[in-house]
Amino acid sequence: MTVAHGVRDDRGTLTRIAEMLYWLVLLDVLLVVCSAPTIVVWMLLAPTANNLPLYGASFVTVLPATSAALWAWHSRTEDPDAVPVARFLRGYRLTVLDSLKIGVPGLVTLSVLGTDIAYGQAVGTGALNTAFVLLAVMVATVMLRALSIASALTFRIVDVLRLSIFTLLTMPLRTLALLSLAVLAAGISLFVGDYAFLFLASALTFMLQRSEAPVIARLREQFVDVPDQHPMTTSKETP
Repeated sequence: MTVAHGVRDDRGTLTRIAEMLYWLVLLDVLLVVCSAPTIVVWMLLAPTANNLPLYGASFVTVLPATSAALWAWHSRTEDPDAVPVARFLRGYRLTVLDSLKIGVPGLVTLSVLGTDIAYGQAVGTGALNTAFVLLAVMVATVMLRALSIASALTFRIVDVLRLSIFTLLTMPLRTLALLSLAVLAAGISLFVGDYAFLFLASALTFMLQRSEAPVIARLREQFVDVPDQHPMTTSKETP
C-alpha cells in the first residue's frame, strides 16, 4: 500500500483493518456527540408536516459535523497515522463557518419545498409536487457536493456553489454515485430506521469522501494554483 508523497505503508492487513475500525468508531462517536441537538429534537418532535421547519432547523448541527468528518477522512488519505479525534476537531474548527453558509440556505429551501409538497393538495398546488420533489433533489445534491468541496478546498462560497453545479454536470458518474449514496441513506431511514444513523454515520461519511475524491482531485488540478502541495495546504490548513 502506498500513501501520499511516495511513503510506503508496510503495515499488515490486520493492522490496517484495526486502524480503520478505530477511525470508524471514534468518528461515529464524535458525529453523534456533535449532532446531539439534532438527535434530541428528532426524538421529541412528532413526525407531522407541521414540524417540517423544526426538523430542518434542527439539522443545522449535522452540517459542521459532517464537514469535519469529511475533512478528517481527507487528511487520513495523506497521513494514515493521523489521530482521528484531533483531525475531526481541527476539521470542525476550519470548516464550521463554510458548512453553515452552504447548508443553512439549503435546509431552508428544503424545508419550504417539503412544506409545499406536504400541503400541496390542500392549497391547490398538488400538480406541482413532482417539480418540487425534483427541485428538492437538486438542492440536496448541490448541498452535498458543496459540503464535500468546502471540506477539502478553500474557495469563496459563491465559487463553491458554481463548482458544485459545474462538477455535477460534467462528472455524471460522480453525480450518479452521489445520488446513489443519498438513495442508500433514504433506504436506511425508511427500512431500518433513523436510529441506524447513530451507528452508520462515520461509514456514510467515509463512503461520501471516497466517492467525492475524484471530484476534489479534478478541482485541485484545474483550479488550485499549487497542485503538488499537501492537499490540506491548498484547502483549510496544514494538519
